[in-house]
Amino acid sequence: MRSANTARSNVLEAGFAQSEVEQRNVLIVEADQFKPKTKVLVVEDDDLDFRITRKVLLQLDSYEPEIDRACDLREAQLAAQRTDYDIVLIDFCLGMETGVPVINVFGGEESNAALILLTGMPGEDIQKIALKAGVVHCINKDHLSPVLMETTFRSAQHTQGLKSELKKTIEQLREANEAKDHFYASMGHDLRTPLNAILGYAELISQNTLDLSVPSRYQEFAVRIMSGGLHLLEVINNIVLSNGDALEEMRTEFEKADLIDIARKGMDLLRIFAEQKNIRVRLHAPDEPIYIACKSSLMTQAIVNILSNAIKYTPERGEVNIRVTTTDSEAMVRVQDNGIGMSEDDIELARTPYGRVRLPIHQSQDGTGLGLPIVDKIMSCHDGEMEIKSYPADGTCVTLRMLVIG
Repeated sequence: MRSANTARSNVLEAGFAQSEVEQRNVLIVEADQFKPKTKVLVVEDDDLDFRITRKVLLQLDSYEPEIDRACDLREAQLAAQRTDYDIVLIDFCLGMETGVPVINVFGGEESNAALILLTGMPGEDIQKIALKAGVVHCINKDHLSPVLMETTFRSAQHTQGLKSELKKTIEQLREANEAKDHFYASMGHDLRTPLNAILGYAELISQNTLDLSVPSRYQEFAVRIMSGGLHLLEVINNIVLSNGDALEEMRTEFEKADLIDIARKGMDLLRIFAEQKNIRVRLHAPDEPIYIACKSSLMTQAIVNILSNAIKYTPERGEVNIRVTTTDSEAMVRVQDNGIGMSEDDIELARTPYGRVRLPIHQSQDGTGLGLPIVDKIMSCHDGEMEIKSYPADGTCVTLRMLVIG
């Protein structure tokens, strides 16, 4: 009886052992089935080094490499045209050439494949050259092993994936930026066109240009329409000019213009605001014209922005002076007010986009915080500069400097 039980026990143990072996075999087969097929190109001119590299590749646990070989630049070019590789292993020394031309063949930093440098040469200079050319990892041939190769593959493909996502994100941002530029351009045109008509008709009514029987009350309303319309036009212009490279694109439209006429036009545009606060605005300029190379509308906008701030922050019955002067090489527009002034910190804040200086409620003014930053951009576009001097309760002086032409 005991021998019979022992026999059955041996059979059961043998069955269990066989079952475990079969399960392990199944797991191995399943693992092999989940190995990703990876297209690998080895650019290597040395037969022994290639055989060693191939042997290591075939021992990888997590990859099933499909291995091709190129011995030189020409074969690498043909391989790149024929196959989209996942990974390219590039020897740095290919005969008398380096591996950099091969890296370039596969697109360098723009490559869709993960480029990995293989080198047996000591020193960091080679690695720096290859990394700068576009490889994502470097492997020393003297330390080559399946574990190192597999770890490098994982890291390289992860890095390549991040680069691909970054490229995609950059492209999406570029497209979004182009759409934004188009929107700003269209918005500026679509808003300015009817607004200019409104301002024109409001001016006709306010000044009774057609000599009609217009009640004085209606003329007052027309003045208010002009005031609101001019403020809106200033906001629209600043928003459009704050967009991307809108200013740089206008460099080709520069023309010879009289800075005195530009200053006078800016003053005329804001005369209505000054009159509402009984602020006296005076222009001081020589009789002879002062010529500069500029986009007249941009320089007018710069002066309007500065003068608008001067009028806003000058109390009623105050004074604003505009001085246009020149030296042998430089033209200047200086706007001086006797308003509330600013501290050094306030000046720095006011020059940042959307920066608004904190003021008491009774002194606060409407605005976008784009006025002075736009002037900075306009002056930079004209190779000029803006200088601000101001002290709290002692007014502000803003000077625009630019090159004068004959």
